[in-house]
Amino acid sequence: MTAEEVESLKNQGNDCVRRKNFAEAVIHYTHAIQKDGKNHVLYSNRSLAFLKLQQFYYALEDAKETIKLQPYWAKGYFRKGEVHFAVGNHETALLSYEQAFKIEPSDKDLAEAISKTRKEMTTARKEDARRPWVWGGAGLFLGLLVVVCDQFIPQKPAVQSLILQILLVAVFSGLALLGSYAYKFIHSNDQSALLEPPLDLFGDNTQKESESKSSESTGSQRSDKGHRRGGGMLNILEKNQEQ
Repeated sequence: MTAEEVESLKNQGNDCVRRKNFAEAVIHYTHAIQKDGKNHVLYSNRSLAFLKLQQFYYALEDAKETIKLQPYWAKGYFRKGEVHFAVGNHETALLSYEQAFKIEPSDKDLAEAISKTRKEMTTARKEDARRPWVWGGAGLFLGLLVVVCDQFIPQKPAVQSLILQILLVAVFSGLALLGSYAYKFIHSNDQSALLEPPLDLFGDNTQKESESKSSESTGSQRSDKGHRRGGGMLNILEKNQEQ
């Protein structure tokens, strides 16, 4: 395939992105990558399309490949930062944005991305610091409410001992406090899970393709790697386009 044909596929992908048809854009970029696996722009563009589809793992892998192919190109680091920002990894996103800004210090979009990320980090820190107090306070209020209701609603209170009443309030407050830390832990795990590789429903076919092309040149191997990165996702997208 000639360079003109690769450029044509890239332009088709770009046109799909402008029309917000990101699934079809991925298909065009992937076909172009099959023929030109050293083109960092193709990986960068496909990373954007994957990000818009919320396929964060594939978007991040393409961003990494962009950086690998062209480490002195700011947009590769920007793409990586965008993926991490989208899943809430603000610290990692900031590092990527700052790396891009070192390469392109006059880029206003990068400066804005850095500023936005720092604001998000500040907001997140304040929320993390405030959450235990809010949840603990809510538990304390609920515990007091239970004790008060127990004293005035039934004819004979179930908890008459002052010590037990205090312990009951403390238990409610403590459980709420533990709940706040559990929420933070689960939320952090959910963010990490967004970047885990999805199940490859066509793994057997992918493996066969890999084995059949193991004797090709280094450039071809890189192209195949870029094609396989879409894995089952590309097959699913193509099937959807046919419907």
